[in-house]
Amino acid sequence: METMTSRRELIRARLAILTLAAELKNVVKACKLAGVSRSHFYAMKKAYEAHGHEGLAPRVRRKPTMPNRTPAAVEKLILSKTRDNPTVSYIRLAGQIRLDGISVTPGMVRYVWQREGLSTRPARIQWVKKNSRQGRASSQAEGVPVNKPADHSPVATGSISASVG
Repeated sequence: METMTSRRELIRARLAILTLAAELKNVVKACKLAGVSRSHFYAMKKAYEAHGHEGLAPRVRRKPTMPNRTPAAVEKLILSKTRDNPTVSYIRLAGQIRLDGISVTPGMVRYVWQREGLSTRPARIQWVKKNSRQGRASSQAEGVPVNKPADHSPVATGSISASVG
């Protein structure tokens, strides 16, 4: 809701700059008054002429995919190993993964942790706790029994009658 308002305000402001330039019949003065460069003004004008009001709206940019980013399968492996042992450093974790025969550098582990917000040990421990709570809640909702410690009391095993005798 809030972004819609700011979007409309931005369109209105850009339209006002175009209108001001038309009223003054001087692009340079309009740009100086509005605090906009002429190249930006002409880009706005071109977008308005091509697409109308929607051309003045801010464009949503997609997040670029970097060619040297760690593959998704390796990222999943790093995160699963992190979940198993959150107190290990990125250097040691990379060494453990390398022992499994997968080519991983400490920098790869560190960058995956940074993207996930797991750079510090307390953040990793909290992440593991949060994931284990969510896992328990979702398994209980699905009716899957959660691993509970076994109850070895005589009542639970049904051997109470044998021990009384």
